[in-house]
Amino acid sequence: MSPRASKSPGKLPSAKPRAGTAVHAKGHERVERILDAAMDVLVEDGYAGLSLRGVAQRAGLSLGNLQYYFPTKQDVVRALLARYLETAIRRVRERMDGGGQEPAKRLRHALDALLEDQESPRHFQLFAELWALAARDAMVAEALGVFYAGYREGVVELLRELSPDLTPARRERRAALLVAFFEGLSLFRGGGSLRASSVPGLEQELRALWDEFAGRP
Repeated sequence: MSPRASKSPGKLPSAKPRAGTAVHAKGHERVERILDAAMDVLVEDGYAGLSLRGVAQRAGLSLGNLQYYFPTKQDVVRALLARYLETAIRRVRERMDGGGQEPAKRLRHALDALLEDQESPRHFQLFAELWALAARDAMVAEALGVFYAGYREGVVELLRELSPDLTPARRERRAALLVAFFEGLSLFRGGGSLRASSVPGLEQELRALWDEFAGRP
């Protein structure tokens, strides 16, 4: 395992490529093309079909050009997850800001943003591939571990703002439970055949539980 893979929990790597690259507009555009192409390959062909050459071809770049930004496919997967989390956190914050200053309303807006993200079949397929592969691929398991540490960290920050009476230890535990809950829920909401198994009225019940679970000391 390379030194780049040794990230401590909660320290999510940036979606940017290695230091010294993509420092101009053209470089940033290429990075986005690479990550978009990698997303397409993962969703359509699975991780087993992911190769730097295939991603480069789909992105319209040479292999050497792609490797200037991301030397290995592990780097591509880590950056793809980092970009996804950065975008998700920004979207949640924007929705919360739309809820004004009332904590309960901000909390509900955060939940709405999380639920809307689960409606994306592409996002569901992406994580379904990565979850399955994590059981046998140490790199995928590590990348997902770092991703979920960052996800929990974001929920801790949300609880710190909305439930200031919770102790730090309880915020950490509740954040972990909320992340686990939402990831499990995505199996029934995000796509695939399990979507037909969802219970009518599930979202209304979820909102009631969310208000109680996240807000009560």
